[in-house]
Amino acid sequence: MHIRSPRDFWSGLIFIAIAAGFMIGARRYGLGDMHQMGPGLFPTLVGALLVVLGAVVALRAFVIEGPPVPRFYLRPILISVVAIALFGVTLQHLGLIAAIAVVVLIGVLASRESRPLEVVGLVVLLTVFSVAVFVWMLGLPIPLWPDA
Repeated sequence: MHIRSPRDFWSGLIFIAIAAGFMIGARRYGLGDMHQMGPGLFPTLVGALLVVLGAVVALRAFVIEGPPVPRFYLRPILISVVAIALFGVTLQHLGLIAAIAVVVLIGVLASRESRPLEVVGLVVLLTVFSVAVFVWMLGLPIPLWPDA
């Protein structure tokens, strides 16, 4: 058996691995039944569907020609993880507006194609959207500014 589409093959295996993680994590919660669902039923069912989807994608790789797996770039992944971690720290200490600015300003370093005007526009757009949705519409108790 020859893998004709390495990208599909590895994507399918990643789907299966993520699904297995969710299903293992959901084992500590009760499943219940279809009439009275427990907290572990939904992640287990979604995990099972993701396993099926992953298997279909992975098996398809043996039949259909596809592109190879592209080169793996570690820099964008590390910058994205750092940006997300800094978002959490900044949100806790400086508020939502500063946290959004930090996540965008650090996150754009992952790409060499970003332009300063686009970055500023993205910070403004995401700030307005996040404040409108999470603070005003949903009423979540997220501080906008640092506590004095």
